[in-house]
Amino acid sequence: MKKIVVIFALLAIFVIGCSQKSDKDYLETAKTELAAKEYAAALINFQKIVDEFPESEHYKFALLQTGELNHGLVNKEISKEVAFEKAIKAYTEYQKKYTDDPKAPQALFLVGFIQANELGNIEAAKVAYTKFLKLYPESEMAESAHSEIDNLGLAPDEILLKNMAK
Repeated sequence: MKKIVVIFALLAIFVIGCSQKSDKDYLETAKTELAAKEYAAALINFQKIVDEFPESEHYKFALLQTGELNHGLVNKEISKEVAFEKAIKAYTEYQKKYTDDPKAPQALFLVGFIQANELGNIEAAKVAYTKFLKLYPESEMAESAHSEIDNLGLAPDEILLKNMAK
């Protein structure tokens, strides 16, 4: 009887081990889904890489994709606010982990943009834009960050009137 139990236990371990997908499997599936414009499904697979394979060579790409796809509101099962918070989390982590990466400035800028323009969190936006300007003063987006800070909390018509008065 003990032999049968041991055999079934080994068989179960083998089946579970063989059915587990690798980071590369998730990446290939996610890229295929992106190409097919199945964005919500791609997000799930990129998120699997982020959650299950933080040491993967594909982590960096997957992390940025989770930010972009959440920012794009592709998951219709969660609220806009939750999706934006997930995008902010991904962009923030990306910028912190890959500070010198060419896409890091954009990630941090988008944190400020989402805070200001999507969530209406003016103070958090100011913090993000200020950090952006401190870390990336030579970025091509620096002028936009200055402009965003100058216009935080203003309605579009107020910004127009302010600019016309200059």
